[in-house]
Amino acid sequence: MFKKIIGLWFSSKGKNAKDIEKYIDSLVQAWAWEFFVGYNPSYWYEKFGFEVSPNGRFAEHEQVTDFDTLKAIVKESHKHNIEIFANLNAWYYTLETMPFIKKMVEELKGAWIDWIICGNISILEYLKSIDYKGKINISTIMAVYNKEAIRFFIDNYNPNKFILSREVTLKEIEELTKTFPEMKFEVFWEGDFCRYNNWLCFAEHKYWVKDICTVVVNDLVIKKRFRPDFKEFILDENLSNRQKLDLMDDSYKDDFEKIEEFIWKIELDLEDKSDLLQKLEKLVLKNKDNVDLYFDVLKTLDDKHNKNILSCLKGIKVLLKNSYKNKDLENLENELTNSFKSYMEYHRKKVEELWWEAKLKALQLANFYGRSDNLNLYSYLFFSKIPNIDTVKFPTRWRNYAEKIKIIDEVVKSGKIDKKLIDRTVSLDRAHYDLTYLFWDKLWFRKMLNKNPGVN
Repeated sequence: MFKKIIGLWFSSKGKNAKDIEKYIDSLVQAWAWEFFVGYNPSYWYEKFGFEVSPNGRFAEHEQVTDFDTLKAIVKESHKHNIEIFANLNAWYYTLETMPFIKKMVEELKGAWIDWIICGNISILEYLKSIDYKGKINISTIMAVYNKEAIRFFIDNYNPNKFILSREVTLKEIEELTKTFPEMKFEVFWEGDFCRYNNWLCFAEHKYWVKDICTVVVNDLVIKKRFRPDFKEFILDENLSNRQKLDLMDDSYKDDFEKIEEFIWKIELDLEDKSDLLQKLEKLVLKNKDNVDLYFDVLKTLDDKHNKNILSCLKGIKVLLKNSYKNKDLENLENELTNSFKSYMEYHRKKVEELWWEAKLKALQLANFYGRSDNLNLYSYLFFSKIPNIDTVKFPTRWRNYAEKIKIIDEVVKSGKIDKKLIDRTVSLDRAHYDLTYLFWDKLWFRKMLNKNPGVN
């Protein structure tokens, strides 16, 4: 089963001080199997501060700041037979910072750190030059996306494990791990607010408030994607100004708005019906694998997200009514209908339990803000079938995840999913749809679900 990694961000001194022995023991009792640590000693932070970090974390409480504490942490970890590694995964190291990094590496060796997680070529080259004997992990900061990148690092640096970037898809993870069966991999399956590749993102990430990138993406509303040849028709003297204005229309319709428009035209018989039905079928099937086609319990029925799903369902029913029958349409109709029914049943029960709207809203908001902590069991089941995935990165911020790991372990070993684990406020249902394209032809997964009536 996967290792549970815990980041040890604390000091033995000052306001962030903890009793190292008690703290490590409590984590071990909570199923911790591996530790990582950020080290920012005084000779670094007195010169560069914590904002310019040697390891990609930017606050004092996220760092171990003295050598004695580091040694004590490593010693206590080894008492429990737990390996611990240090992060040297900043985006870059300059000529000015490298002497401090070299000193840091010697201290890490002196503290008997088991391995180093490396975030750029300069660190790898330096460790290679000193014939470093510890294990080396390739950081997600290195942005390893394909087979040739993995092969390059294997040929040149003899890594212990690859930590794949958050942006690598499940299908890509499956292919990469099968291509290098002898290599260990770590993957992320956690809620993360950053929209960008770690290697290309230089914003400081404050997980308790909005990041810069989050604000930018959320405020970026695309209204129109202009044709790439727009300059040509602006300059085209054969077009009238009216024609040019039509071509430069800044209105924008997404696929679901177009579905509604086709339905409306079909009902009013405004255009050739057969042509409209063909276009409607093409548009619906184009979106059949859209991961957003699942009702979101945290949003209202008239929210655009959920209205889009109803639009798609209406489009399917219009097609089936007009004898446009195929297996994809029928499967999608069943899935969306079941999703809608489960959504309505969930809300009916919640309203009966709570009786008033304010409390229901408060509960929904509480679920939303804890959403990245929810157990995504289906995805872990998928990863459990890939033998060289050594670690799935659990979301370890703010909460203790021992119980979740215990549940995952039990499910993987038993092959049974108890119905009590399925809750619309947990992302299991969403994961089911997100992973359908991977699980559809994996009979072990379907058979396991079929053995558990009521869990589908």
